[in-house]
Amino acid sequence: MGVTKAQVCDEHLIPVGGIYDIYNFQFEYYSKVRKVLFNGLSDSPEIRFLVLPSFMPENVLDIEFDRDNNKYYIIYHICEQKIWENKDWKNVKVNKFKAEIDKKSVDLIKSLFSIAINKVKYPPAVKEGEEVAERLDGVVFYFTYRDVGLRSGAAHSPDKETKMGKLVGIGYKLIKLAKSEKGIVKFDEKLQKEIEVLINELK
Repeated sequence: MGVTKAQVCDEHLIPVGGIYDIYNFQFEYYSKVRKVLFNGLSDSPEIRFLVLPSFMPENVLDIEFDRDNNKYYIIYHICEQKIWENKDWKNVKVNKFKAEIDKKSVDLIKSLFSIAINKVKYPPAVKEGEEVAERLDGVVFYFTYRDVGLRSGAAHSPDKETKMGKLVGIGYKLIKLAKSEKGIVKFDEKLQKEIEVLINELK
């Protein structure tokens, strides 16, 4: 038995398709997410962690650089209701959080995202007559970092103890920090170590 798509998602991010690689309903949904959830966010964040659950509101975390003030900010947006299959999606309210974050923390998390995204791996090709174990529900996570342009990779409900599960766990810790409202955000030693360990695992 070969490697399944689910197993690839646990150990690697998978590529994010362009507009020609998705269904029409997906294109319409992503357009709605951009209009509502991304409203007020930069088009070129340092990093982005987008969470699209099956049954919970969509949410996104960005780290942006403000060139006018020479400061970095960690920003979190979460919808109060789901955009998906919502006829009144234009009026979905978004709760927003914003805090300054120190450059050392930004450099570290960007290193993690860049390594994970540069290790993107395509799932194995499906042979004729072969059954495919798909994760139809759950949560799709999108990871993005800014290089020359934006580079992204995705994971679909990875198991917690796998590499991608750990990456998702760190993403959720960033969200917690963004919501903490404790002045300038700075990674503590425990989180720094966790990120450094995962960087080494991904190399």
